[in-house]
Amino acid sequence: MADSPLRLAAIILAGIVGGVAAGMFGVGGGILLIAFLVLVLGFEQHRAQGTSLVALVPPTGLLGFLEYSRSGYVSWRVGLLLMPGIFFGAVAGSWLAQTLKPRRMRQVFAVLLFLIGAWQAFSAWGR
Repeated sequence: MADSPLRLAAIILAGIVGGVAAGMFGVGGGILLIAFLVLVLGFEQHRAQGTSLVALVPPTGLLGFLEYSRSGYVSWRVGLLLMPGIFFGAVAGSWLAQTLKPRRMRQVFAVLLFLIGAWQAFSAWGR
């Protein structure tokens, strides 16, 4: 099935948004790790995010990718279309994060977690 220009734009935008979120917050498993580093270990927000990226991206990204690929759960076309947005979005998100003071960064992170949690809750129980 051919991708429409709108679908391709949505995939690229998702890559950019995903990249910005990854650059700013180290999303994914990092959400829990970041909260742990900040709340339990007393890390400053920026350091927690950088630490989570170095701890999670290389090992879990590669191993997770290999397992999903082995099982046939990788959409190569969509993945490759997302890649440029993730790359440039992560650079932009990391730069944006550096412009925020640690307290503001923690507040933005908390709002993001709340919104995602509310969306998940309504989605899970609303259907």
